[in-house]
Amino acid sequence: PLPFYYISRSKCIMSSSQLSNPKAVWFLGAPVSKAIVITAVVTYIVAEMNKLHQALIFDTTKIFDHAQFYRIFVCNLTFGSMGELIFGLLALCPLLRRFEREMGSRKFGAFIVYTSILSTVMELLFFNIFFDIERYSGPYPQLGAVLGLFHKFTPRMHPKFFGVLGYDFSEKSITYGLCAQVILSGGFSTVTPTFFGFVSGLLAVKWSETELPDFVYTIAGLIGKVITDEAPAVMMSRSVQRGGANRTRRA
Repeated sequence: PLPFYYISRSKCIMSSSQLSNPKAVWFLGAPVSKAIVITAVVTYIVAEMNKLHQALIFDTTKIFDHAQFYRIFVCNLTFGSMGELIFGLLALCPLLRRFEREMGSRKFGAFIVYTSILSTVMELLFFNIFFDIERYSGPYPQLGAVLGLFHKFTPRMHPKFFGVLGYDFSEKSITYGLCAQVILSGGFSTVTPTFFGFVSGLLAVKWSETELPDFVYTIAGLIGKVITDEAPAVMMSRSVQRGGANRTRRA
């Protein structure tokens, strides 16, 4: 069977010429990715203005000992510092956008939900059994999940893209380097959720074929109308022209 990368490319709704058009908006065809990024930025601004960052931290001590279970649901909304936010989004945005376009928004949304649930369960079990303290804030599991897809399904197009001290590195090393800077920023506390997200992402690829209930997409569609980008007129006119040409050939 063909790898996931090639199968999903064939299912992409928008053509590659549309997505590479310089007049296209950056999140065209990726409303889920845009929602994640907007949520991270807005939540960071609100938390910074109201000094709420401490309340957003995934703190296992407060979760287990003080029953502050709400932290499980808010810890992945945004990063804990401006530096993490900037470099985190620089690493996260291209990967989110790319794989949403390849998988389709419905399957990609299901993928994000499944990986978030699975990685959270793994974290709670791991730290409840082996360690007592874990503190971080940010979508590190989601970064690990899409990095897992990138690692497994993205081929190396240029194995000798650049060299350092006699060692050759592919073009994928640039993405790995940027992600490593974000992942290692908080030490063990940020490496761990990223690792569980990485594992969850590889496990949830097949699960994403099972989509979420229809009412979830209905609600998301209503909310998404506010942030969904429309294709520029030049793209729409080309699509109409191609459609007309196809009908003429069939006739």
